[in-house]
Amino acid sequence: MPPALKRWLSPHASVLSSPQNAVRPFLDLPLLRNCSLLLSLFIAFSLEPGHSAPADSTSLDEAIHQLAERVAAIPNLRGPLRPQFFQDASFAADTGKDWQDTFRKEIENHHLALTDDPAAPLLRIGLGETPTQLVLSASIRVSDKDEVCFFSLPRSAFRAANLPVAPIRIERQLVYQSPDRILDASTIWDGAEGGMALLDYRNADLSILRLDSSGQIAQVISLTVAGAQPSRDPRGELTVRASDGTVLLPTKGCDFTWVTSADAKCHAAKPAWRAPTVLSPSCNAGGWKLLTGTSDWSTPDVMQVVPDGPRREGSAALLSDFPGPILSINGEQDPASALVVTKNLRTGNYEVYKITLACGN
Repeated sequence: MPPALKRWLSPHASVLSSPQNAVRPFLDLPLLRNCSLLLSLFIAFSLEPGHSAPADSTSLDEAIHQLAERVAAIPNLRGPLRPQFFQDASFAADTGKDWQDTFRKEIENHHLALTDDPAAPLLRIGLGETPTQLVLSASIRVSDKDEVCFFSLPRSAFRAANLPVAPIRIERQLVYQSPDRILDASTIWDGAEGGMALLDYRNADLSILRLDSSGQIAQVISLTVAGAQPSRDPRGELTVRASDGTVLLPTKGCDFTWVTSADAKCHAAKPAWRAPTVLSPSCNAGGWKLLTGTSDWSTPDVMQVVPDGPRREGSAALLSDFPGPILSINGEQDPASALVVTKNLRTGNYEVYKITLACGN
C-alpha cells in the first residue's frame, strides 16, 4: 500500500470534549467513508507510480471491470444497492455517463442488483484524476464498517481535457459544533481578539452569537425580539465586521452592533442572496469557486472546488465530502478561506468547518 494512503488511513481523527462550545484547531481526517473523500485524497496527494496503478495497457473499461470485482468481493455485501456517482467536471464532455453505465452492467454481472430505493444501502462510485493518474473509487457501509475500494491507472490510458495542474490542496478544520441549529457562520476580524459569529436558531428564537477565540459565547443578540420571525424552513446570511454586522432573512434585513447589548434593528427588505464563494490562494490568483454537490438535505454532501471563470470552469475539480448536507458557505476576509456549515447526520450536531485552499501538493 502506498505510504500516502497509509498515512490517511491511520486513525488521526480527534474527539472534541466540549461539543457545546468547541473551537480548537482540529484537522478533520476521518476514515474514508465514501468515494468523494478518496478522490480528494488522490487529487491532493499523487500516489507513487507503480504502487497502486495497474499496467499501462489497462483501459478504462478494464479498470471499471476490476473495480466491480473488488466491490462484489466485499464480505457480507448484499443487494440491492443504491448507486450514487461522482465525476470530475473535466470528464463530463469526454465520457458523459458511459462509464457509469459500464459500471452498472459490471456490478449486475456479479449478481448484485441495483435500485433507486432510498432505503437501500448507498454505494458511492467516483471517477477523478491526479496529475498522473485516473482514479476509480467505490465506498459502502456494511455491518457498521466502512468499506472502500479503489483502482487507478495512468492518465495516458485515457485522454481527458487539458487540465491546469495547479499546486492546490484543500485543508479542512472543524472549528465548532453544537446541537443547536446553525444557519450561517462568519469570522470576526477585529485585529486582536478574533472569534466567530453564528446565526443560531433555538426554540423558535433567532439569535446572533458572538464567540471569543476560545469558543465561549461572549454576546447574544436576539433577532426575534427585533421582529424577525423565523419561517418553517429558516435560512439566513450573516455578514459581520469588527464592530457591527447585518443579517439577511427571506423577508427582512437586520442590522446590529457589538458595541452595545441592544437588540438588532430589523426592516422589510428583499435581500439579494449570496453569490457562490470564490477563493484565491496566493499561488493561483484566477480563483476557485466553492459549489455544493447536492440539494438533498437527508444525505452527506460533497463540496466541489472548481476553477472560476468561463474559460476555466469544467477543466478541473477538487472534491471534499462532509458528514451531512452543506447549509451555508461564507467566504472570509482571508481570500483563501471560507466557513462551511453542515449538519452531521450521525450525531445530529451542526458543525462549522474552516476550508482553506493551500498551495503545494
